[in-house]
Amino acid sequence: MMLNATAQDSLTIEQCRKMAVEHNRQLASARVQRQKTDFDLLAMKANYLPKLDFNAFDLANTMSGSLALKSSMLPVFDMASQIAGMAEFPAMKVDYSMHNLFGASLMLTQPIYMGGKITAGYNMTKIGQRIADENIRLTEGEVRVKVDEAYAMAVKAREMVDVAKSYETLLQELMKNVESAVRHGMRTRNDQMKVQVKLNQARLAITRADNAYNLARMNLCQIIGMPLDLRPSVAKPDVSSMVMSEVLSASADSVQVLSRPEYAMLQEKTELARQQVKLARSEFLPQLAAFATGGYSYGGKVSVDATSSVGGQVNMYDKTLIDKFSGAIGVTLSVPIYHFGERKGKIRSAKASLQMAQLDLDDNRERMALELSQACNTLKEQMTALEIARLSVEQAEENLRLSRSAYDSGVETLSDHLEAQSLWQSALADEIDARAQLIVALSKWRKAAGKN
Repeated sequence: MMLNATAQDSLTIEQCRKMAVEHNRQLASARVQRQKTDFDLLAMKANYLPKLDFNAFDLANTMSGSLALKSSMLPVFDMASQIAGMAEFPAMKVDYSMHNLFGASLMLTQPIYMGGKITAGYNMTKIGQRIADENIRLTEGEVRVKVDEAYAMAVKAREMVDVAKSYETLLQELMKNVESAVRHGMRTRNDQMKVQVKLNQARLAITRADNAYNLARMNLCQIIGMPLDLRPSVAKPDVSSMVMSEVLSASADSVQVLSRPEYAMLQEKTELARQQVKLARSEFLPQLAAFATGGYSYGGKVSVDATSSVGGQVNMYDKTLIDKFSGAIGVTLSVPIYHFGERKGKIRSAKASLQMAQLDLDDNRERMALELSQACNTLKEQMTALEIARLSVEQAEENLRLSRSAYDSGVETLSDHLEAQSLWQSALADEIDARAQLIVALSKWRKAAGKN
């Protein structure tokens, strides 16, 4: 129902811009990219905080074995350290098995100094956020220019339909006069056929203009997110004194490019390359971290059997080998010493990338200044073209009025009068085209000047 209501009313250029910003897929992708940087920043912040990890294992194997000790006679000493007799040391057999081992542990790790790696990574993520913000600005500006172009073309097509119909109306009136003159013997059939040819051409022009208008509206609907078969009407854009004052105040001052999102993105990419240098250095600096761990281990069986001539065979021990908790705390220090030129190569590579980013910034700044100057010149040219087109319309209307009067008085030929009508139609078409091109040129200048 909302779409139908919109279709019945004329869409303004401001409404189309708003709808395009809300529905454009590229802009939606840029917003998702911005959300992604928030998640990246959240993950990067976690590198400053302790990490708690749980590990567990259950090992099944076939390890087992036994150890046998023969019985022997051992001396027994009295209080005076004299041998008082002999005692039997029983034969012993030790059986062990490691068929199942289980362990679980918790480890807490806190980075203390990572050579600046965490800080560099955090700064790079913040830069990524700012680049994503500027990318949204850039995409919005591109969408606005695209909307302005589509809207201007739709309005132009609609007005060309009106011009074609007005031209047809002129020819129909002329046809009536010529037919009447032919019936009274004042004109020849040749004159009637000349008008008929022009009238047929005018009707074909209306059909073409209608088709162009429908296609222009479909293109506009695709950009602003409306169904292609809706085809709303469009309001004539305001080329008022306010717009003209903005055109007259437009300048090619290169300082304006500093506010463009493209320039801001290049600056951020240069800073990103600078952080890459710091990140490359951090890989070859000492890294210090503290840790604490605690765990539980269980597994293994040990059985001890003793055999003596007096007591026979006795099981002395039959228990689990490992069944206890353990813990530890400590620090780890990693100091790179020599990596056969790896450090020098990575740092120099990062510095080269930084230099390339700086050169790219300078080059694109000049390109953007050139683009701004070109956009400003085009805008001023289109303003002049519109003024000339309006003057031509006034002259063509006056010429048509004089031609009609002269033709009705019989002092001008039919061919000259048809030419005057054709010039009038051409002047109106040029004025419509100049107005549309001015709207497009203004939009492109705003983008080039960082105002869109």
